[in-house]
Amino acid sequence: LGFKLSEEEAAIRYYREMAAPHLIPFPTREQPKAADPLPEGLEVWDIGSPLDEVDWQGSTMLNPAIIPGFTTMRRVMGTSEGELPEKLPIDLDLYVDSSGSMPDPRHQISYLTLAGTIIALSALRVGARVQATLWSGKREFLKTDGFVRDGTEIMKVLVGFFGGATAFPVHILRDTYLDRKPNDRKVHIMVISDDGVDTMLDNDEKGNSGAVIAAEALKKGGAGGSLVLNLYGGTIRNPKIKKLGEQGWNLYPISDWPSLTQFARDFSRAVYAAESGSKLLKR
Repeated sequence: LGFKLSEEEAAIRYYREMAAPHLIPFPTREQPKAADPLPEGLEVWDIGSPLDEVDWQGSTMLNPAIIPGFTTMRRVMGTSEGELPEKLPIDLDLYVDSSGSMPDPRHQISYLTLAGTIIALSALRVGARVQATLWSGKREFLKTDGFVRDGTEIMKVLVGFFGGATAFPVHILRDTYLDRKPNDRKVHIMVISDDGVDTMLDNDEKGNSGAVIAAEALKKGGAGGSLVLNLYGGTIRNPKIKKLGEQGWNLYPISDWPSLTQFARDFSRAVYAAESGSKLLKR
């Protein structure tokens, strides 16, 4: 058709278009109170500041002679707790398996990539941030620069491919939640994989227990975690995966990759809060 697109750009366009019919606004969680603006006083407005910040009434009350940068004042605003609940979107921390048992999304349809696209772009629609990580063997990973709002950056990760061994990037999970504070935005952690997800329990490069790291990440994320796994017969037999379920991870076994599309669609439509009674996210 005459388009000069790289393989990556063509794949990004393809999965965006495939995902489009399934996108909906990402769910939100209510915070106890929204913040209302509260006037706290006046300070000198200088010439380098925007003109619309000048408080002309306050300036003339202090000195009728208006001298820019000397007698011009601007209002200092703080915040106070409002009466209406504030809704903050839940951020998404997405890990997509790209080991040898997975398809290359640039050469054949990858339902892992499609599912990740549906959920990630739905998150972006309502202001959530997404951290996307593509992983395969040890030291084989590609990720966004933390939690981002750039859909193209996220898609560049999702359409990548390694095709190597299987080793979940425990160190990324560790570093993402190591210094996380209780008042940070809530995050839902999602892993799309198969039996290879049991490598989440392996030790990291420092010898720390993967099981401990997974449990801490789930706790500090504050909005739950989902393991969406293509398993033989759609049945969980692996005791390590069952152990992750005992930690509190939501386990969603499927029997074939195309089922991921319906899961992603349903997940994106679920009410994403523990108190909502959502069947997909409540444990």
